[in-house]
Amino acid sequence: MNKTDISIITPVYKGNKYLSNLVKYIEESVKNIDKYQVEWLLVNDFPEEKVEKPESHIENLKIRVINNKRNLGIQQARINGIKQCTGIYILLLDQDDKISKDSLQVHLKNLISADVSVTNGYVETEDKTLKRIFATKSQIKCTANINYYFYIGDIIVSPGMVMIKKDAIPKIWLEETLTTNGADDWLLWTLLLAQNKKFSVSFASTYVHSDTGNNTSKNKAKMWESTEEALEIFRTNIPAYDKLCRIFERRIKLIKGFQLENKNKLSLYLQNIDIAWYVLNYKGIKKYLFK
Repeated sequence: MNKTDISIITPVYKGNKYLSNLVKYIEESVKNIDKYQVEWLLVNDFPEEKVEKPESHIENLKIRVINNKRNLGIQQARINGIKQCTGIYILLLDQDDKISKDSLQVHLKNLISADVSVTNGYVETEDKTLKRIFATKSQIKCTANINYYFYIGDIIVSPGMVMIKKDAIPKIWLEETLTTNGADDWLLWTLLLAQNKKFSVSFASTYVHSDTGNNTSKNKAKMWESTEEALEIFRTNIPAYDKLCRIFERRIKLIKGFQLENKNKLSLYLQNIDIAWYVLNYKGIKKYLFK
């Protein structure tokens, strides 16, 4: 099978209604990099329904469908796509996402001297309001600092704003699949950083994440279950980061305290001043409180 430059991998779960729209965004972005070959892999994770492959007349864009034999969940669907793709670079794009016409171009520029490219983007709420994901350049720079993923959590809203060199993807992430969906992206970023992969960031907004109300993150209890599982995988495989793992355990307990147990939020943060310090620093509030 011939090599391509970029593989865009989209798990599809009852998602035919999204594909005719998504292909338009992908085509516009592919047009801007006409010297590069791009493949779009649609990984059907709902075998009971046939994926309707969109038509495209863009010469440097090829579309393929991969059919899972059974529903495997989003991480394993992504992994199946990665194993069967031919690209040097990988973009993990969800079925209801959108990318800008310069998305692929910006990522490729970032990856000239890096393993991972992170860009800015927007969250689109159910009422179609757009909210910028990273409010400041300081925030997006935090994505290259592993500490923030343990003191705060997954500050990257979705893999759709990240392009990765295929050969940089950690073997651990490809082999240890979460049983509960939700935190596989947190695990991917932390493993990459723990293995000293270089992150390059751009404040340019190249991505829109649709908050449809059906995301795993809406189910907070399941999300924290997935996060705890991801943390255990990280701790088992990267023991040198045990101190950060213990901090993240406190962070999870803190968030679960006010989200699921109705405990006082301020009181919980006062009991975890080091975590509060990171949160304030990330939000840019610390400089006003501690002049």
